[in-house]
Amino acid sequence: MHRKTKSFVVGVDLGGTKILAAVFDHKLRILAREKKSTRPEPGARAVIDRVRECVNETLAAAAVPHPAVAAVGVGVPGMVDTERGIVRIAPNLFWKEVPCAKLLGRSLHIPVVVVNDVQAGTLAVQRLGAGRKLRDFVCMFIGTGIGGGLVLRGESYRGAGGMGGEVGHMVVVARDGPRCGCGNRGCLEAVASRGAIVRRVISAMEKGRKSVVHDLCDGDTSRVRSRILAEAYREGDKLVREVIHDACEYLGIGAANLINVLNPQAVILGGGLIEALGGTMLPRIAKAARAHVIGASADRVRILDSGLGDDAGILGSGLAALEARGDARLAA
Repeated sequence: MHRKTKSFVVGVDLGGTKILAAVFDHKLRILAREKKSTRPEPGARAVIDRVRECVNETLAAAAVPHPAVAAVGVGVPGMVDTERGIVRIAPNLFWKEVPCAKLLGRSLHIPVVVVNDVQAGTLAVQRLGAGRKLRDFVCMFIGTGIGGGLVLRGESYRGAGGMGGEVGHMVVVARDGPRCGCGNRGCLEAVASRGAIVRRVISAMEKGRKSVVHDLCDGDTSRVRSRILAEAYREGDKLVREVIHDACEYLGIGAANLINVLNPQAVILGGGLIEALGGTMLPRIAKAARAHVIGASADRVRILDSGLGDDAGILGSGLAALEARGDARLAA
């Protein structure tokens, strides 16, 4: 297919710590990908500039010119007005009322579609991952925070005001739980996200606990990500294992709440931490869930890996871009 036709889309997964971008052809095959750190502190425009740089570098790596790109899809961790391209609020980015589609589209000279990152990831799981043959399931994505998506009777469900699926803000620790970014205490995100796990490990190290994490990150704890946690876990690090096992217990409680309320065919987990440690974490999460599910059975408590690893976000954003251009049939 000639590269001057608009045969390509770009998917961007904008997270609290990293930006992932990928160029897809009309069959949603990845041609190239790039990654940058997010660095949200300078403000929205600085982050959008970094997204633009990441997209440009990805297009260059794929040898795809800008005029050949039909659209760019951007998944953002927050409340999004997709129709207007505005991010209403994104706590992990410190954004409020940011016209992301307008700002990024102007700098790239390509149409931009902005969607909630977990809605994008859930769409990818439904079309391409472990949800392909399911009509009722819940997604939980473990990253800097914890996001969730609901698919009920084969359709994405966001509730009356579009805020349904915020599974990371179920309260799982009563009263004196840790403060969450949303302002509440004891949310699942505050105790079981990768961000929460990293904070607890670093806090324990600062108080004198020994951990191989210090050597794995060369003493720079700002570099601790899923890969380092997974390596420390596999080396038998007592602190990391303790913290991750606790997180699995909380994730199991969260999954049990969802199973008890919605009775889905499965709870599907994704994100970088699950990609790195899913084989270890999923059985523990399932065991914790069974302990809290009414009438627990193998059919009732199904905890699955998304099958997409950390690519769910970019795949979903790419699908959103295809759909916005009326080309969703091409990726079927």
